[in-house]
Amino acid sequence: MVLELIFIVAVLFAVFILFYRQAIEQYNILQIESNQVEELPKLLSERTPLVLHDIGQPKLFTPETLKANARLQQFPIGAKQTLGQYLQHPTPQVSLTKKASLLLAKESGLATWGEHTWFPKLFQYPFLQHIHTFTTEAILGEQGLRKTTGIVTILYPTSGALEVTLMTEHQEKCLPPQWRGRFPEVFTIQDTPLAGELKYITIKLRPGNMLCVPTHWYTSVRVVEKDKPACWTKYTLDNPISWVASTMEGSLDA
Repeated sequence: MVLELIFIVAVLFAVFILFYRQAIEQYNILQIESNQVEELPKLLSERTPLVLHDIGQPKLFTPETLKANARLQQFPIGAKQTLGQYLQHPTPQVSLTKKASLLLAKESGLATWGEHTWFPKLFQYPFLQHIHTFTTEAILGEQGLRKTTGIVTILYPTSGALEVTLMTEHQEKCLPPQWRGRFPEVFTIQDTPLAGELKYITIKLRPGNMLCVPTHWYTSVRVVEKDKPACWTKYTLDNPISWVASTMEGSLDA
């Protein structure tokens, strides 16, 4: 019995690893509407970025709801800045660590809302929820290049339109050694000799729409209206294998 259990676990991990290492090198974007949400699990298995249109906005993590919460206005988002100060004088660049973004998601209710509303929708078979984790980050302003490590990474603006740049893993050879946190459109030959060969696409993502990005892609996020607060959410779905990679990746932003 013990040997059979070990064998089953080994097979499951082998499947997870094989699934995790698969990557798509083409720039195709799938699009569905809010009344097609039930198709989400099947489409996500195609390992292609997907935009989900017109799903509405949560009544959480918007400038209006945050300003109405005196406790959250005192939330520190940097060494010398609070959330309330950011809302009064927004800037594109915000010094929000991974640890702070996770805590802000919890304190604002985004984490609970995401786990209740979206986590179940990502699975065709509900029992799979028990072997996956769902992480929520509440983010302000712009974010330079990151590499997705979760099975699915979801970007969801709640206030302010975003410009999301996507690159496949194949572009890694064109990136400079110190690419993390930077924006690909500003790379020059002085940063990397292959700057001219770097290929990416940019998607304008408005509040009420959601972008699902598969694993092993690079993303960067710009704010469209730089003089207004930009609030957005990042959800990460992990299986046991990707969870290890996501934990290591997240430690770089701690």
